[in-house]
Amino acid sequence: MLQYQLYQEQHYVLDIAEELGIEPKMVCHKRPTVSCAEKLDMLKEDDCFSDWTLDRIVKAMYFTRGSSPFIEVITPEFERNVKPKEIFPYAIKISRGAAEKYWINPKRTPKGMVWGTCSPFPFTSSVGKEISDIIFLDHPSINEKLVDISIGGKSKEMFQISMHIPYRAIYNILKKQFGDRVHLV
Repeated sequence: MLQYQLYQEQHYVLDIAEELGIEPKMVCHKRPTVSCAEKLDMLKEDDCFSDWTLDRIVKAMYFTRGSSPFIEVITPEFERNVKPKEIFPYAIKISRGAAEKYWINPKRTPKGMVWGTCSPFPFTSSVGKEISDIIFLDHPSINEKLVDISIGGKSKEMFQISMHIPYRAIYNILKKQFGDRVHLV
């Protein structure tokens, strides 16, 4: 079933996960959600998610600067904004001044995604062209725990579909697939 939920250009996720001994799980939520807090509240309606915290809802943010390629940042939800000037200089050697000019544009998302379904796992054809770099924010307290991520998609139903996967596995899969374009911070 999982294979059919991902776009063809995201099947690397399953191939690498299998190679690494990781079993991603698809979750079809009972209703669409539009925020991380809303998703957590909905998950907690099921007793098996009662110990989940907001940092186990993971988001992929795509920063842009005009027509420049996106820079993806993968982070647990911390209820505060990610500031490119604090991350980009360290991760990808962009000056603080240049990093300040990057922002999230809800009207512009990578192929196969819309605002609200942005996935940490972009299309293979997007990385190196539409997306220049992927920055993964390390969060050791959840590295081995299952987290909830969006998988992309443009249809209304995709606002109800998530993948549960160990947090650090996201980085491991991306690093194996995209090599030096993936940065751990």
